[in-house]
Amino acid sequence: MITLLLILALVIAVIAVIFALQNTAAVSVSFFVWQFNQSLALVLLLAAFVGVIIGLLTILPGSIKTRWQLAARNKKIALLEKEIEELKQKLTSAEQRLQALQLTPPAEQNSSSPTPPQPQDSSG
Repeated sequence: MITLLLILALVIAVIAVIFALQNTAAVSVSFFVWQFNQSLALVLLLAAFVGVIIGLLTILPGSIKTRWQLAARNKKIALLEKEIEELKQKLTSAEQRLQALQLTPPAEQNSSSPTPPQPQDSSG
């Protein structure tokens, strides 16, 4: 992808050089209180460059906000994945305890265990 971008940048640079060589006529530019004479190619390339800078500055705040949101979401995903791993470990431990309880024979009731109360006969 980067190679493609470098090739594209090189092509644009070559086109800009050809444009500059073919448009050497001097033009008068007035901007607020400034006035200067410069070649048409330089003026157009400068205007294009300023347009690109303004475009990038316009996009920058949204890009920064998106990156912050992405970083926050990645952090939350990492925390949730850690929590999932902890819960999996707890589940495995609980399953092992349950399996161990199912393998041991039930304890026999001995005489010391409490017996349910017998109903008393009230016909006395």
